[in-house]
Formats: sequence, structure tokens, C-alpha cells
Amino acid sequence: MLKRDLYYERIPTKSLRDDVRHLGNILGKVIKKQEGSNFFKLVEKIRLLSKANVANKNRKEPFKKILREVNKLSPQSLFKLTRAFNHFMNFYNLAESIDASRTLDQYENIKSNKKFQNIFIEEIFENFFKNKKISNNKVYNIAKSLNIGIVLTAHPTEVKRRTLIQKYHTLTEILEQRILLNNYPSKLKILDKKLYDEITIIWNTDEIKRSRPTPPEEARWGLAIIEDSLWDTIPKVYRRLNQIFEKNMGKGLPKNFNPIEFGSWMGGDRDGNPFVTSEVTKRVILLSRWEAAKLYEKSLTKLIRSYSMEKCSNKILKTTGKTFEPYRVYLRPLRDKLRTTHREIEQHLNYGKPLNEKILLSEREEILKPLRVVRESLEQNQNENIASGDLLDLMRRAKCFGINLARLDIRQESSRHSQLLNEFIKRKSGRNYNSWSETEKIKYLLDKIRGKNSINKFIFKNKENKEVWSTFKALSSQPKECLGAYVISMTSSASDILSVMYLQKEANIKSKLRVVPLFETLDDLINGKKIMEKLFSLKWYRKHILNKQEIMIGYSDSSKDAGKLSASWHQYKLQEEIIKLAKKYKINVTFFSW
Repeated sequence: MLKRDLYYERIPTKSLRDDVRHLGNILGKVIKKQEGSNFFKLVEKIRLLSKANVANKNRKEPFKKILREVNKLSPQSLFKLTRAFNHFMNFYNLAESIDASRTLDQYENIKSNKKFQNIFIEEIFENFFKNKKISNNKVYNIAKSLNIGIVLTAHPTEVKRRTLIQKYHTLTEILEQRILLNNYPSKLKILDKKLYDEITIIWNTDEIKRSRPTPPEEARWGLAIIEDSLWDTIPKVYRRLNQIFEKNMGKGLPKNFNPIEFGSWMGGDRDGNPFVTSEVTKRVILLSRWEAAKLYEKSLTKLIRSYSMEKCSNKILKTTGKTFEPYRVYLRPLRDKLRTTHREIEQHLNYGKPLNEKILLSEREEILKPLRVVRESLEQNQNENIASGDLLDLMRRAKCFGINLARLDIRQESSRHSQLLNEFIKRKSGRNYNSWSETEKIKYLLDKIRGKNSINKFIFKNKENKEVWSTFKALSSQPKECLGAYVISMTSSASDILSVMYLQKEANIKSKLRVVPLFETLDDLINGKKIMEKLFSLKWYRKHILNKQEIMIGYSDSSKDAGKLSASWHQYKLQEEIIKLAKKYKINVTFFSW
């Protein structure tokens, strides 16, 4: 909505029209070259008729002309015509994005214009500072405590190939360069040649995914989004926020300020997807670590090339010895470890080479610790400006993205855990876990959670149960920073939550994933309060979760189950009930809508 409102305020702008016209002209030249003059004339004819249709109050006649022309076409020509206009609309979207970016760059010049109030994050915080009822220190403390979790999911309707997403990103970069070099005709010619070449490649590239993507392919798509966009955006967001506080309070936000973290369901969401297995989950985590190491190595190499200074702290000299390039010498071991991580994982994924976890990057602190030493050295030697540049950006990326860019969440349906426990208990004692009362299940699970391991060496015969247990065992071998939450679909009882806690303990997962119930049917929404009260009332449970509970509310399934109005009411009601419950037991609750 924010972006749309912005466009409504600014359309049409000359800069946007110029960009759209320029891209359209180049696309026309490409079509003429690749498909011939006759087809180009056809595209132009339909374009002009469509334009007349929009401009004419009586749209029936121009529309009939379009229909007559289209009906004459063969399926092949119609397909190509559709592609031409589809590409044009994609290019229009690119131009709009760049136009919005221009508005951000012009923010200081337009901030007095009331129609742009509350559009940008700077405006929101500046309004806080202007509010005399809220002290500046309170605004500062609120900003420090921000915790924004963004979860990437595989979208089943996304048919655009990653290849084209990257091509569009390249077009955006070229168009942004054109803005900067607007007064240099010779350089514009070079950029226009690049635009022509890229659009030629795009025209000759199949746009549609011809096969259903595998979970690892979905994960690669998500990683491409981080690499192409978020990797550069995060430091800019932090820098802009910091400038607001420097302006209004004379001090910046803490250097360890890190309000944003990314999570992912790609390769972890096995609810209803038999293709997401324990092996797939391990592979996706390695893919993420591989991509992260590659990005960190690239950024660190740039830093090493830049830091040719000699003056440094004694702490660095103790490590490097006498050298004219202490920063380069000091940072090379970290760069080498990142390179090793990248290459070793690549060899393992592509050629099955055994993986030696001991030589791989295993936590973000391995990146941050040497970077802190470098930052302190720069600040001690009158180079604060350098310390707050690319170095600080890299540190912020490390805090935000960690060693695998996005923590992987695991999602599984509750009955799969009950089924697993039922096989174990039936073969051990001949009893049927699924026939027990809720009270019996809770007592059993609490006793087992506090007791010694009993499942760890058990061999499951049921194929589905074996796979569920393999997932828990796989999680136990992953670096703790790679994992996020364990989401339980169709949570209908407190025992559903305790069963996952029990299985994590049995699998010897050292850093337990936070267990997140998902209430998604009407019955579950109605019973959600009772379920959570059973758990919140247990002192042991409150201590185990450190008085922090995340709860997911299912909008989609509950709407199908009960209708939008009824579902919306019960979703709202459950959130209100749990907030009151959380206050009673002094628990911090986070809601995640799904």
C-alpha cells in the first residue's frame, strides 16, 4: 500500500515517462531485429489501438479493432505478441521501482511537503521526536529493542525464472547508472548498448519454469533474493535510521544494533510436502552456508584491498608482527576460512566429498570478533570515518544474516509426532498413546522430558516415523545459528507442543529450536487459550521458554474452515485472550500470522 500511494502521488512524472519510453524503444528495436519488421509493425499497431482504447471515452470501437487484429493471428504469433507486452509491463515495473528510489534520494528536498508525510521510516521516527509526550530516551530505547523477523517462503504461484530475476536486476543497475551519467552522452551510449544486449538476451530466454521446482531450487530462489537485493539494502536501512538519531539526539544507535533477522521455510516446511526430507533439509542448510560464505568472502576481499594503512593498534601487531600492511595481514586468515567454507561445501554438494565441519565457519562471532578488533584499531588511530564505512556495513550484515543468511524453520503436522510416539510406546509397553487422555499424555511427556533418553537408539519400522525421527537427528548436527523455529501445524492440544520438546531432547539437540504452535482450524482457535493456559501454568514450562512464547495464527485455513467473518473474529479473540493470559503469567508473546 505504501508503494502504491507513493505512485499515485507522483504519476505521471517526466523521469518515469522518460525511462519507460527509453526501455520501450529499445525493446522495439530488439523485436524488430529478432522477429522482423512485419511483427514489429503488428506490435506497434496493437499498442496504438490499446492507447486509443484508453483515451477514447467510447471504448467499444477501438476494442473491437483490437479483437479483429488478434483474431487474425496464428497461435505462434499470438504467443509472441503476448510476450512482447508482458516484457514491456515488466520493464514498466522496473522503471517504477527506480522512480520510487529517486524519491527516496530526494527525501531531504521534499520532506516539508505534507502529502509525503509518514511515507518513509525517517518521517515515522521524526514524528516520535516531535511528540512532546514521548521522551527522546524512550524513543531511543524503543528503537534499540526493535525485533523484526522476516520469513521467506516458497510461493507456489511464482513462475518467473531466477535467471530473469537476475536479468531484471542487471537492467535496474544499468538504468541507475544512466541517472548518474545523464550529462555524459558518450557514456550513455555505452550503457544503452548494454541495455540493448540484456534485453536481446531476455527476449530470447524462456520466461516460464517448465518443471516444478524442487525444495533446494526453491531455496536457491530465496537466496538469490538476498544476494540481489537484501544484502545491499540492510546496511542502508541501518545507516538511515542511525542518521535520524544522530540528528535528533546527537548520538547514534548502538554499534551492535540489529533489529532485523531473516528466517526461511524453503527446505524446512514438510507439512504436506513429501519431497522435503531430512536429507533435503541438510542440503538446503549447506546451500545457505555456501552462499553466505561466498558473499562474506567477496565483501571481505574488497575490505582487504582497501585497507592499505600502516598505523594500527598493538593488539593487531601482536598477531601480525612487523608489517607495512597490518590490516591486510590480520584479515586474511578470516578471508581464507570463508573461502575454505565456500569451496569445501561446494565440493561436498557437487561431488560428495566428505565434509569436515571443524574447518568450516560455524558461527557469526568468527566473523565479528576480528572485525571488532579492526574497528577498535581504526577508532584509536583517528580513522573513525573509515570504521563507520564498509567495515560497519559488513558487521551489520554478519549480525543480520549470520552464517547461512536466513535461519531455517521446520514445519510439521502435529499428528506425525503423535504417530511416531505411538509406535515407540506400543512396541515398548504395548500401550496405545493415541487413545490416552490429554492428562495422561501431558504427565508422560513431562516425566520423559525430565528423565533419561529412551528413544535415541530406537529403530522405527514405519517409513513416515523413520523420516520424522531422521529430521530431529539431522537438526542435532546443524550449527545452532542455522536453525529458527519448529512450527507445529494443526496444534490442537498442549501435548502436541510438549511432544516436540520431548523429541528435541531425545535427539540431543543442544540448542533447542523454539516450539511454535500454529492454530489454524476454527476448533483450534476456540481452544487455543485453554491449550496455552495448561502450559503457561507450569512453572517448569515458563522457565524452559525463558518467559517468551511465539504463536502462529492461521488465517488461510481458518477462513476456509469457518468463513472469513467468523474466522477473523476468532483470530482476533484468541489474540486478545492470549495477551491477557501472557500478562497474568508474565510471558512475552509474539504473534506470527500465516
